[in-house]
Amino acid sequence: MKSIHTALLNLLIAFQVFIVFFLLFESRIYVPASLQVLGRAHPLLLHFPIVLLVLAWLLGCFGEKLDMGQALVKQLVYTLLLLTAWSAALTVVAGLFLSKEGGYEGPAFQWHKWTGVALCFLSAGLLWYHERTAVKRTKYPNLFRIGLSVLLVVLMMAGHFGAGLTHGADYLFEPVRGKKQKALDIEMAVVFPDLVYPILEAKCLNCHSPNKAKGGLILSDTTLMRQGGDSGPLWVSSSTEESLLVQRLLLDIGHEHHMPPKGKPQLTDEELALVQAWVASGADFEVPLSSVPPDDPIHRLAVAVYGAPNTEAYDFPAADAGTVAGLNSPYRVVKPIALGMPALTVGFYGKTAFTEQSLSELTAVGLQVVSMSLSGMPLSEKDRQTLGNFTNLQELILNDTPVDDRWCETLAALPKLRTISLSGTKVTETGLATLLALPKLKQVYVWNTQVGTDVLERLQQEHKNVTIEQGYRDDGQTILPLNAPLIKPASSFFEERATVTLSHPVAGVELRYTLDGSEPDSTHARLYKEPFTIDAATVVRVKGYKSGWFSSAETLKAFHPSANRPDRLFLLGPPNPGYKGRGAVTLVDLVSGGDNHADGKWLGFYGEPMNVSFHFDEAIHIDTIGISVKQQYGSHIYPPKVIQVWGGADSIGARLLTRVQPILEKPEKAPASQLVSIPAVGDAIRYLRLVVEPFVPIPPGYPAEGNPAWIFVDEITIN
Repeated sequence: MKSIHTALLNLLIAFQVFIVFFLLFESRIYVPASLQVLGRAHPLLLHFPIVLLVLAWLLGCFGEKLDMGQALVKQLVYTLLLLTAWSAALTVVAGLFLSKEGGYEGPAFQWHKWTGVALCFLSAGLLWYHERTAVKRTKYPNLFRIGLSVLLVVLMMAGHFGAGLTHGADYLFEPVRGKKQKALDIEMAVVFPDLVYPILEAKCLNCHSPNKAKGGLILSDTTLMRQGGDSGPLWVSSSTEESLLVQRLLLDIGHEHHMPPKGKPQLTDEELALVQAWVASGADFEVPLSSVPPDDPIHRLAVAVYGAPNTEAYDFPAADAGTVAGLNSPYRVVKPIALGMPALTVGFYGKTAFTEQSLSELTAVGLQVVSMSLSGMPLSEKDRQTLGNFTNLQELILNDTPVDDRWCETLAALPKLRTISLSGTKVTETGLATLLALPKLKQVYVWNTQVGTDVLERLQQEHKNVTIEQGYRDDGQTILPLNAPLIKPASSFFEERATVTLSHPVAGVELRYTLDGSEPDSTHARLYKEPFTIDAATVVRVKGYKSGWFSSAETLKAFHPSANRPDRLFLLGPPNPGYKGRGAVTLVDLVSGGDNHADGKWLGFYGEPMNVSFHFDEAIHIDTIGISVKQQYGSHIYPPKVIQVWGGADSIGARLLTRVQPILEKPEKAPASQLVSIPAVGDAIRYLRLVVEPFVPIPPGYPAEGNPAWIFVDEITIN
């Protein structure tokens, strides 16, 4: 027994020597993959010294009051201290290994590291003091109890900084500080800092802050955010499909690259849609919300995520619920601006269904209407007179209507009007000047009107209490359809089965989908109620429908199984250095490449064949091989000219299973990508080799004819 005790002490000393060595030469040390497993066990191991030290502290400080004998108490304390020192040393070693994977830096990480190291060495020192001094006394001296208490404080500090790295800064004290979400102020809000960043701060900064920059990505600084991380830039301006930020958010929650990781708080559909809308609008960090057109999705999503802006107390009663319900139709939506509020908002959709009665019927709730959108409606002289009866109107949108200066005279009689949008109307300087005299007016949108820029600038100087938005110019088309639905997972590939989730950022949208390739109409297609599972090649088509809106554009995604996963695979020739993805694993990681072939998800080969071998520990039967390739003739990216499939029990006995020539579509018919399906039947296969040859040269009649072609591959499926 004594020899085991001695061995444990000597091994503990060896661990501590290793820790000192590691700290001295940390920058030169490389941790192999086999030891990275120990590093990733750090979050598991750290619980042991916590429990053991707390028990040692309780027995050391209060054990004398227990009726169990002082000798037994001291033996238990010593054993607990030995185990504490051992587990602390092992936890520190694992933590140091984990830190070498990258993404951990900053003051919080340094504090966590050094308090952990201090705990390791202080517990060993207290163990030595117990054995040499404290154990010889009848009772524990105060110095020993103080040492245990100091160890406990160091433990709490290390735990606090560790929790900050895992869960975010100030994680421990956040509940008692009672941080509250500030109310949305449409007039003062800036889209990124006030709408988008709070989402990233709550859901993403735990892993992407200066203290813990996973993947080299920091989201707490706009300069560093623009730079992106190890995988490249976060977004391609105005393109959500090519933007890495959106791609990672849309991955299946079980995927290793899904953000936030499984087990962490996820973005809601509305939050995700708001981030997408911000990226789609150009990912501007400084654009004020007030300068965004009122009918832009960002406005609607801001309210959906943060609630109604600065709601006020209204001095009028709520309208009869039955009356409000009776006024709703597929072309007119009447609803409260917020739950429990008497004020109403009204929106009109579909100008062919609009009549003079459409507006006059609303006089039954005219007292309660504070917001109204009439964009694109064929308003008449009678409508102008009717509109003057809505004396509580605060927001009015008249984009692309036959409004002129006479309307401005009527609108100037609305005492509470704060925001008015006149984009694409016939209003002139005279009418605009009349409106600007309104005492409560705060914002006017006047792009695409007859008022010149010089006049608008002069009027802005004369009416500094009003913001005149004039910079946006559109094509006169009002966008009325619903946003396209979302399909998750974002990747097209799965192993055994995939759980498909359909969603839409607008509440109450009915999603209709098909799995047989037919069009998802509003009557015969399936009604989406809950996520569904697919286990075969499937094309999912979905559209959104809602009363009062035009149907959404269709979202289509093809899913492909990859049932036989290789145990090992090797590229027998290197890809182009600029398009090397993640090496051979890129071909079997079940991650779809985006529209941008430089997004790190494609392997690119220029004028050279792609040779890749697959190795299986157990023999398999194969029927079909699929090669997912990109096609962009204008960039010299073509499908393969020839594909050879070799297979057998091993590389020596491999035989040619098939040789195919994919169809080369004309440029105007070529899709952006395709899965080339190759019938390749083979039994008892443990070795496969694919030779994918590009066009050299590109055939006559095609872009860049006579030059070598690129081939880009993002996934290979084996079924």
